[in-house]
Amino acid sequence: MNRIGMFGIACSTALFAASSAFALPKAADLVAPMGMGYNIGNTMEVPENPTAWGNPLPTAAYIKAIKNAGFNTVRIPCAWYSHSDALAKDIAANGGTADNSNYTHVGKDASFTNPTIDTEWLKQVKDVVDMIIAEGMYVVLNSHWDEGWLEDRVFDGTANPRSGSGNITNSSATTKARQTAFWTQIATYFKDYDEHLLFAGANEPGVNDPWNGTQWEFDNTRMQVLKGYYDAFITAVRSAGGNNDTRTLIVQAPRTEMDMAPMLSQNFPTDPAGSGYMMAEVHYYPYQYSLMTADEDWGTQFYYYTGLESTTDKTHNMGWNVYSNSIDNSALGTPNQIKKAFGELKTMFCDKGIPVIIGELGAIKRTGQITDAANLKLHLQGRALFYGEVAKNAKANGIVPYVWDTGAENDGNMTIITRQKGTYSVLDPDVLNALQKAYGQEGNNQSNLDSLVNENEVPETEGGKGVQVTYATKTSDSSEVGTLRINLSGNNKDLSKYVGLEIRMKGSVETAGPCTGTSDGCGEYGWTSMDLFMMTGGSWAWFDAPVLEQADQQLDDTKFQVFQIKWEDFRTEPTGLNEANAIGLNLYGTQVTGTITIDYIKGIKADGSTEIIDDFDKKPGLEGTATGKVVPLSGSSDAIRTVRVAGSSKMLVDVQPGMVTAMFSASKAAPAKAMLMNTNGQVISQKSFTASKGSNRVELESSYRGVAMLVVRQGSQQFVQKVMLK
Repeated sequence: MNRIGMFGIACSTALFAASSAFALPKAADLVAPMGMGYNIGNTMEVPENPTAWGNPLPTAAYIKAIKNAGFNTVRIPCAWYSHSDALAKDIAANGGTADNSNYTHVGKDASFTNPTIDTEWLKQVKDVVDMIIAEGMYVVLNSHWDEGWLEDRVFDGTANPRSGSGNITNSSATTKARQTAFWTQIATYFKDYDEHLLFAGANEPGVNDPWNGTQWEFDNTRMQVLKGYYDAFITAVRSAGGNNDTRTLIVQAPRTEMDMAPMLSQNFPTDPAGSGYMMAEVHYYPYQYSLMTADEDWGTQFYYYTGLESTTDKTHNMGWNVYSNSIDNSALGTPNQIKKAFGELKTMFCDKGIPVIIGELGAIKRTGQITDAANLKLHLQGRALFYGEVAKNAKANGIVPYVWDTGAENDGNMTIITRQKGTYSVLDPDVLNALQKAYGQEGNNQSNLDSLVNENEVPETEGGKGVQVTYATKTSDSSEVGTLRINLSGNNKDLSKYVGLEIRMKGSVETAGPCTGTSDGCGEYGWTSMDLFMMTGGSWAWFDAPVLEQADQQLDDTKFQVFQIKWEDFRTEPTGLNEANAIGLNLYGTQVTGTITIDYIKGIKADGSTEIIDDFDKKPGLEGTATGKVVPLSGSSDAIRTVRVAGSSKMLVDVQPGMVTAMFSASKAAPAKAMLMNTNGQVISQKSFTASKGSNRVELESSYRGVAMLVVRQGSQQFVQKVMLK
């Protein structure tokens, strides 16, 4: 520690001594009243614009719904850097212009060390804090990823901490100075708030380190850099006066991983307030159960929780070991592992007067992956059991758990309370019941488990079945995609016996315009189109072909139509047809809403005859803007709503295994940046480049699979689109 840091701590000690008579309650005294916690995710932490990822700003009604659901503490992931003048100054230092708010500090290091947070943003954050405290709840206000200004810079020197970003030269002294500046302003602004407001100095420091077989090592040298950031945070808050002298502060394990908690324990920062006013933070996402969306050769996804295993889908049971073909009851996420890990946290921290928060936890809902009704019911029941197991062990060990929430309501979500439609109802009552019961509450919310399962089951009818797909995009100025995907197995994997595919469907698509401009080449009117895609072979090679290039002229809502696509119709003729992994349909467009019904997909033989590949007795995988269910093809349920398209195509996105390609139009040549982020706000991949005037194409590589946010920024233009990575 340098002399400046030592002086800061000495000053803080003096301030604490002068006001010790008015000390706030110690951290350990807050654990019981804080109870169980909730995250307002994908909102206040979104760089620059809190509504850019589809969530509205929090309202008093939403906060009340959180309180009524039994939560008594709320974590606010928050951005500060992108709401300060540091962003513009970093842009200028890296060859951009001050008004180019989409070109960040990636590149040579900027020397600006004294940023100022926008006062309007501080007020906006205060409004949310006040609504939470007004309900008698506690607030954890943190510093989240926010362009990685701190989290991606836990090192000194030159490194490439993010795939595709290029080298970054970092001075930890600069980052530390910014940490001091930000928290001095935040703490001063909130200095009169009592113990109901807690501060957290980071989120997941180092989590975006590169992955090339093994992750970039987080060694003791980097831990000392991170500890310096925490020292700056603590000193800044303690020196800000008011109740900050003894406010509870929270610091994070490297990458917020439980396995790295010992490194934090051994290097825990010194608090000038004395012992008892600090907490530690880790996150809990057992990957194979919580986040994994595709099986790998090293391991499978875990669908079914311990005690509720499937007898027909054993390889997806919790703890399944692909090498021994048996269940490992100590695997990450199992009850045994949770009990052991949480007990270790208690020994490392809680027993020493340092309470722990699980700042984020959760597991995705897999209603689009599991098509068998009995197995889907097991998955949903087990998912609630997992949340209850985590909450039970947290409470038993004096740990405060915070469930992660993204606001999304589609397949793969972790949302418990709805907010995007202005109706603050319980979306996941079974998970909420498990959490409530762990904390001694009634847990009597009406289950919706059977209704979710029944969406996969429809009665047999004379007319057979089809899949009814509803599309609902959210953005107004960029194209989005809805995906229907069929994973092939057994005899269906061999498509070499066919000369093409046949699809029978009906619907009505209307285009509404005009476009907001013609510089992007969209023409006079808006548009929508549909492609057939295929992935084959061990490398999952990607092939696609147009089915509906002008959907408004080709679809009919009064009768089914048959569309045939031959292999020679594909943009690149498919190879590896004897080993096809998946086929599907992508509907592209801007502001597309509506429903299309698809009867079947068949293979076309050389003699002209056809053979069913999928006639949708079970729901296929639906991703992106597409949701849906299996329906009988006779009677009123065969109704088709009109699909309407408005606005212009600002960005086209092509997703292939390991690669995302964005195509967009720029009004001028200028620096630009493309970035992929997962639903936790973590950077998956990014690239800085110079966009040319007119059409542009940028590719991002990523081994991540699942829902992600694609952001392309250039000058005053910003394109944001949700994508499903394969």
